[in-house]
Amino acid sequence: MGRTITIIVVLVLAAAAFTAAGSAGEHQGPRIYVKESNVDLGTVRPGSHPEHIFEIKNVGDEVLEIQRVQPT
Repeated sequence: MGRTITIIVVLVLAAAAFTAAGSAGEHQGPRIYVKESNVDLGTVRPGSHPEHIFEIKNVGDEVLEIQRVQPT
């Protein structure tokens, strides 16, 4: 009886370790990270050209393609 329980515990621990190792190596695909997703430029006067630089990073493990950007 004790030996059976020991074998079951070892199998459960081995399965858990195998599952954790498998999930750590999975590919996530491209993942975009934007520090700030919007900015308020306040009142913009005619003829002025306000600017803001958005910091965009790919935190995934595949190439990120930005195909379209739209202002709001």
